[in-house]
Amino acid sequence: MMNIGVGKFRGFMRITNDLGQFQMLALDQRNSLKKMITEHKGSVNESDLVKVKRSILKSLSDKVTAVLVDGEYGFPDNLMYVSHRTGIILSVEKSGYVVDEKNSKDRLSVLYRENVIRFAKKNGMDAVKLLVYWSDNASEETKEHQMKMVEELGQLCVEQDILYILEIITYNVENGEKSKSILKAMKVFSTERYKVDLFKIEPIVKMPNFDLAREDIYEFSNGKPWVILSGGMDAEIFKNVVKWNCQLGASGFLAGRVIWKGAPSYIDDSELMDLHLNSTALYNLELLKTNAAEATPFFRTPYFKGLEGVKLTTQ
Repeated sequence: MMNIGVGKFRGFMRITNDLGQFQMLALDQRNSLKKMITEHKGSVNESDLVKVKRSILKSLSDKVTAVLVDGEYGFPDNLMYVSHRTGIILSVEKSGYVVDEKNSKDRLSVLYRENVIRFAKKNGMDAVKLLVYWSDNASEETKEHQMKMVEELGQLCVEQDILYILEIITYNVENGEKSKSILKAMKVFSTERYKVDLFKIEPIVKMPNFDLAREDIYEFSNGKPWVILSGGMDAEIFKNVVKWNCQLGASGFLAGRVIWKGAPSYIDDSELMDLHLNSTALYNLELLKTNAAEATPFFRTPYFKGLEGVKLTTQ
């Protein structure tokens, strides 16, 4: 029998479709979105980011199972444009990373505000997401900092009974070793020490002399569900990546720029932006959803073993 808090379980149900699959839209981009807008406008201000995010939510939020938002640009006003059927996930880290003063190649994740887990729960979020940068080649001090942050937030999510999503971005990886590095990082954070409910990882790619089956990946995730990010690649490429990863056991995707990256180029014309979002961006999204048809429902992962064995708990 698997015990899970009512809040966490409801979080899973709120951010998946009727089959328990994740088809989620990422809108927590900040630094990258600023760069995209600047390329077309020459400058950028806060209202530009709010405008783009709002347009995307108005056009696409009812087509996905959940949206991932940040708490800095358009929060909470933009939530008025999220479909009532769609779950909402709050990104809890600052955009980008801080360089470790002692080890200039190391990256440290930083929270965007204090008491962020309590803030998310109080304001009705269905889940929270933390992005953690990870390198096997980082100093022990850096690794300890990252692990401590993941652990502390995990415990707070248990106390607040809110779903905890961990996004892992690997760096300083040798050529051809990316997928191995991703899996090793997921294995580090898959133990119960960290209380992670769902992993968001960089896609696993086919590699020579490294055969994988879904059972192998579940060993790295401790049987917990996982979804993939897009990293901004083109939809025609990412669709095949989605299909392959779902065949390996992924429970879906949490993707952003691959779907809507053309929208910021119409920052000065709201009508054209809406037209783009309701045509090209919508096509990109539906393309990914079609190729994610084989995604494993979260409740069919080894961690859950079916809803029949789940027992809900209260605090």
